[in-house]
Amino acid sequence: NLVELLPEEQQTLTDASITATNGQTIMKFTKLMSEPGEIEILFGDNEFLWAHGSDATLAYHGNNRAAFSLDLAAAGAAVAEEEVTDPTDPSVEVEEDSVNVPDAIQDPSGGQDCTVNFCDNELTTGFLQKYRINVPDGQAPETCDGCTIDMELIYDGEAWVSIGFSLNGRMIGSEAVIGIPGSTTLKYNLNGYTDNLVQPMPQEQQTLTDASTVFQNGQTIMKFTKIMKEPGEVEILFGDNDFLWAHGSAPALTYHASRSAFVLNLSSGAAQELTAPNKGLWLAHGVMLFLAWGVFVPFAVQASLLRKLLPEGGIWLQIHRGLNTISLALFIAGFAISVATTKKEEQPHFSNPHRRMGLAMFIMAILQVIGGIVRPHNPLEGEKKKPVRVGWEVGHRVLGVSLLACGFWQMYEGILLYGVKYSTDESDEEAITIAYWVWISVMIAVMVLGGAFFKLRK
Repeated sequence: NLVELLPEEQQTLTDASITATNGQTIMKFTKLMSEPGEIEILFGDNEFLWAHGSDATLAYHGNNRAAFSLDLAAAGAAVAEEEVTDPTDPSVEVEEDSVNVPDAIQDPSGGQDCTVNFCDNELTTGFLQKYRINVPDGQAPETCDGCTIDMELIYDGEAWVSIGFSLNGRMIGSEAVIGIPGSTTLKYNLNGYTDNLVQPMPQEQQTLTDASTVFQNGQTIMKFTKIMKEPGEVEILFGDNDFLWAHGSAPALTYHASRSAFVLNLSSGAAQELTAPNKGLWLAHGVMLFLAWGVFVPFAVQASLLRKLLPEGGIWLQIHRGLNTISLALFIAGFAISVATTKKEEQPHFSNPHRRMGLAMFIMAILQVIGGIVRPHNPLEGEKKKPVRVGWEVGHRVLGVSLLACGFWQMYEGILLYGVKYSTDESDEEAITIAYWVWISVMIAVMVLGGAFFKLRK
């Protein structure tokens, strides 16, 4: 919407035309070099831009564009600023074959026709995707009915491999072909992040042909042919497609060792990694909840269990209340960010175990705070505790321990979900996970061992 026509009074081109002839698109026009209010074309050095699309519809050019300098006073003196020259510029010498681009799918890395030869796309180091479009006779690639795609995935190592087809670059709701070496190569529905939610499609949708996954010469190789447009499934387009890739660390289909989302334009071969939105918001959510349940709540519990180490006079209770108040404020803020961001992404609320557990914890935490406010008074020294006080203490401790355990699980699940959503580096995710569990283990050890010590000493 920001590429707009000039006003009618500035449409001064003459002899202007654009035609598709003999497999080429040819645009011709005559333009005044100096026009009021417009960039002047000089009889010397000029800065030009060129671009072309992937079809006849005016849309995003992808990687098919560049800037170049051209001296109109010196024939052939053109310099590409992005190391790409315009094959239709008559002042630049190019081989005739490079100008005559056939009406087929081109791979810019090697100029291959991807309807004849396999085109390559490196997914990551040691993981290669190869594909070829099969167009029936008499069909055009852009409007093809019955086109199929041959695809190969080659992974350096022995593990399950997959390529997914998505409408939004997210795993949930997408589809994939997953190959297990020496076993099956099938189409799957990706309904969630856990193994039991990644299920093969019904038998009538298993339409792959020439499908196989083998391990040979140190590589896992998956091959298949898929119909590009199938009823009720994500269509594979000749333009931009949202793909997902993943592989495991062993042949058994379990949690992936590495994965990412990317956009691949099958008509140009241009690929780029796809980044999910709202990364900062979800990071803020995670940091707030870690401070709440990984730092302030454990410290509040330790202030209660290790009160004998603190000065007398109820200091421990003030610390306990203060830390829990801070953690509750952080919890409410983090919960609000989660709800607002989920709505912003137009995702259903409380649709997975992590979100449902978060809601349950929110309710439990509010009840715990209310219970702390209306608690029965502690008896004076020498008096016996009333049953209602004893019951409150048991309930307060049980609910507190339950909240803490749920919080530890929630934070770990959050690390995994963040890693999946934003395709974090595998080694970084592992380091963060190890650091997290080391910290949590220290917190648990202090609470358990310290509490047991003073209990036995008493």
